[in-house]
Amino acid sequence: MLNLTLDREYKAAIYLRLSREDGDFSVVNEKTESNSISNQRLLIKEYLKKHPEIAVVREYCDDGYTGANFDRPQFQRMMEAIRVGEIDCVVVKDLSRFGREYIGAGEYIEKVFPRLGVRFIAINDNYDNAKPDAGNNALVLPFKNLMNDSYCRDISIKVRSNLDAKRRNGQFVGAHVPFGYMRAPDNKNQLVIDPPAASVVQDIFRWKIEGLSPNRIADRLNEINVPSPIEYKKAHGSKQRTCFQTKKVAVWSAVAIYRILRNEVYTGTLVQGKTTSPNHKVKKTIAKPQTEWSRTENAHEAIISPAQFDLVRKIMLEDTRSPAGAPGVHPFSGKIFCADCGSPMVRKVNHHGKREYAYFVCNGNKHDKKSCSSHIIKESIVYDTVLAVVQGHIAAAMNMSAALEQIDRLAWENREIEKINAKISFQEEMIEKNRRLKVGAYEDFKSGFITREEYKAFTAQFDIQINEATEAVNQLISERNSVMDGLVAQQGWLEQFKQYKNIQELTRSTVVNLIDNIRIHASKDIDVALMHGDRFASIVAFLKEEQTGQTQQAAQLVKGVI
Repeated sequence: MLNLTLDREYKAAIYLRLSREDGDFSVVNEKTESNSISNQRLLIKEYLKKHPEIAVVREYCDDGYTGANFDRPQFQRMMEAIRVGEIDCVVVKDLSRFGREYIGAGEYIEKVFPRLGVRFIAINDNYDNAKPDAGNNALVLPFKNLMNDSYCRDISIKVRSNLDAKRRNGQFVGAHVPFGYMRAPDNKNQLVIDPPAASVVQDIFRWKIEGLSPNRIADRLNEINVPSPIEYKKAHGSKQRTCFQTKKVAVWSAVAIYRILRNEVYTGTLVQGKTTSPNHKVKKTIAKPQTEWSRTENAHEAIISPAQFDLVRKIMLEDTRSPAGAPGVHPFSGKIFCADCGSPMVRKVNHHGKREYAYFVCNGNKHDKKSCSSHIIKESIVYDTVLAVVQGHIAAAMNMSAALEQIDRLAWENREIEKINAKISFQEEMIEKNRRLKVGAYEDFKSGFITREEYKAFTAQFDIQINEATEAVNQLISERNSVMDGLVAQQGWLEQFKQYKNIQELTRSTVVNLIDNIRIHASKDIDVALMHGDRFASIVAFLKEEQTGQTQQAAQLVKGVI
């Protein structure tokens, strides 16, 4: 340990720091200016003019790093220089620039620096550990560090509360705007559609429904020279950078396509607050339970309809691998299964001369001959059967649509929405009830009425029920979105079937829009389950009720006349 005196020369480091997180950028412009990097530097240099014994060797600046911890790149480089003897004096504007973490700051100032023989000067706090009266500040210094720490904590709490309030009000608080949107000119917390980018997002969803894989979609976008999200933002003045970029010019990738296809923001729904950190001192990111996410529907204009988003999400859960050399997946990919064991039916192709023979076989039989029979069936038989079923279903849909128009075009859909809303309300009540029970269990544990093991068991059960109810709510919201999509456009989901009224062939788009699944029996019987089958049955029941009601009304009128 070197003796710290005022009559010897020192090799000094100027240390500067500024952070928005700590509230260094205050609402008061004067404070922002006083804490700016340039003003910190100017103040320190003016001070050093009066101290010729101190020679500045190097300057270290952590611009944009919080003072709540010492995990700052320039600070760590300064400490390395101190340990190798290049620096033996540190000069800062004040203690808050050095750090706002009470324990860490005290550790460096009172233990580390004296042990390494480092002179430490905090100008505005009038602290210099080389002065004879430095010991008189031994009691004051911890209080100043504690106040700096407390200030940082208070700012952190206020920032978190403000962000939570904005999320609950449906305001966008993300650092980076999703591709396809931009911030409103008059409100940075409101998303508005960016037309050129939005059209690319719509193409991505359309191509996925048509059967293209994320890799193929990325390749197509690169082939037609569509700039990737990061390059598009750079071209429009954004300074956003990413650590995932490996090339000079970022290109589209399958990961970027997946990210867009899974982002619910494109339906007009904001889902925020998925992660958090323990406190202002610990920056480790922790994933929050889905029940604690902030979710706001209709927060901004949608680029993709909720029904289309739900359809794509369903497609992505299915096995939709593309055959080698094919531009997209087969029309029946992820849709055809064995009716007996539930395994996917695998498409096989044999060639005889110039002719090609395609057929489906049970994948369960492929791996274990004893588990299930082959269920082998020609592709042409499946194709013709499914096409005939779809054509018949469309004809029935046309008749239903005409019948509904005679009664009330929106009567059925309004009734369905009321039923779904009632189910959502019930599940939300279950979520709230279990949250209250969790709070009650904690109070019982603190009061000693139940043991820690009982408390853990109770809360685990409550969490399971909350998660199940949350999943049910999400499913019901998807169903409601599908119905409301028709209402918004002043047409029912039956219009989806009417679009294919002259259908003569099956494409991937037709299959994913109209068919839920196809099941093959050992007898070669084929079951075709179409989308919205439950609603189809509901409409049949609704029409029967209406017909019965009209018959009864007519009978009462006849009785009145007689």
